[in-house]
Amino acid sequence: MERVIIVGAGKVGFHLAKVLLEADYEVSIVEREGVRGTAVVEALPVHVYRGEGTDIEVLKDAGTAGASYFVAATGNDADNLVACQIAKKHFLVPHAIARVIDPANEKLFKALDIDAVISTTALAAQTIRNVLPSNGLRLTAIFGQGDTELAEINLGNDSPVIGSPIMDIKLPEDCLLIAVLRDGTVSLPRGRTILNLGDRVFALAKRNQADDLRRSLLGAHS
Repeated sequence: MERVIIVGAGKVGFHLAKVLLEADYEVSIVEREGVRGTAVVEALPVHVYRGEGTDIEVLKDAGTAGASYFVAATGNDADNLVACQIAKKHFLVPHAIARVIDPANEKLFKALDIDAVISTTALAAQTIRNVLPSNGLRLTAIFGQGDTELAEINLGNDSPVIGSPIMDIKLPEDCLLIAVLRDGTVSLPRGRTILNLGDRVFALAKRNQADDLRRSLLGAHS
């Protein structure tokens, strides 16, 4: 089981931990505020280590050594950057992800070898720009580099995949279904998951595969 260390038990850290636990990851959280940490422990089956995400001893106790992923999700850019640097350079964590509050800091984070940057401001702006779906497909760029995007597809009456298990759906080579929103509940799709009318399906896709993805899920005439 792969281990993920999350620094910060606010809304971002909490919801990320919840999703990762549902996907069978081992999750440990570092949180400096005792009340917030206690609330997380009461809600989720995780270990919470009280302290700063920039404290090497706290990170060691949390099991950062040997972790596959490290996510710094506090509300302070400087703390997130330093925590990721410690994770990569001291604990040799292969993948470090940082939340960025100020979009102006994104270039700095990337220049300092942070593997991925989560900018809620940039995501919000991109979502607004893409708020009007085209032929049932909405694309939101989620990576600052490369051409991978998050596709959001609403399955309507003409969708040829309604009633089909995901294992039987032929998707483009560079596309991967990652979540299904149904009746207000998000689930992680498996091969036997059946898609229903009205499902909102989320997929990672290469930009040049967007049209093929749309045809696969919405039909040739979408």
